[in-house]
Amino acid sequence: MIWRNGFLIFLVTAISIAAVAQTEPSLLSANIPKYPPLACQARIEGVVRLTFALPAKGLQPTKVEVVSGHPMLKDATVENVKTWRFEQNPYAVERNYETTFKYRLSGAEVAGERKVSVTFESFREVEVVTDVAPPTINY
Repeated sequence: MIWRNGFLIFLVTAISIAAVAQTEPSLLSANIPKYPPLACQARIEGVVRLTFALPAKGLQPTKVEVVSGHPMLKDATVENVKTWRFEQNPYAVERNYETTFKYRLSGAEVAGERKVSVTFESFREVEVVTDVAPPTINY
């Protein structure tokens, strides 16, 4: 009897986890995130965490709110998430999600055009890496 109850709990847990994994919305399009120029110039790196809602039958995020992060990185992150488009939310209720943007400097100093690398593991984690301009010295 104990063995059956344990197996039943395991089975219900496995099915629940599988159901949650399948309810993840698919990101169809997004603008490429940009490293905020002033933050890059000031050599600011950091993580911005934010939440957003995907309305019932909706395609785009609403209620985009910053949870934490450097002030110089927040606005660019919010504006980028507002450009995201998902497959239509098939649910009759609004769903809330969290995402993390990691802003990092590559360490390379480039006088001309800087290279930017963006990695989306999923919509839940985005990494933005950029080269920096060499420091200017005023005499």
